[in-house]
Amino acid sequence: MELRNRFFKGCIPPKDISLKHNGSDVCAVFEGFMDYLSAMQLGIIASDQLVLNSVSNVEMAVEALQGYERIECFLDNDEAGRRTFQRLHDCFGERVID
Repeated sequence: MELRNRFFKGCIPPKDISLKHNGSDVCAVFEGFMDYLSAMQLGIIASDQLVLNSVSNVEMAVEALQGYERIECFLDNDEAGRRTFQRLHDCFGERVID
């Protein structure tokens, strides 16, 4: 569980992914919870949503993303984000878009 306010950012272990099912065959993947909240505020998500909460949780995400026809990645444009995208692309091929 992620905990955040203007004075503190942390989590209650163990750190895990967050998955919201809306019955879609598309899943939007976010690196962090604030990325997810920003997308929700902008109204750009009409699919299932998965928040990694840390790129180290990508293997948990691989298991959770089985069965989706399209996986839309909203990851940071840094080395960790690129590695995470590549791992998902290696597992799901052209179903993964950035």
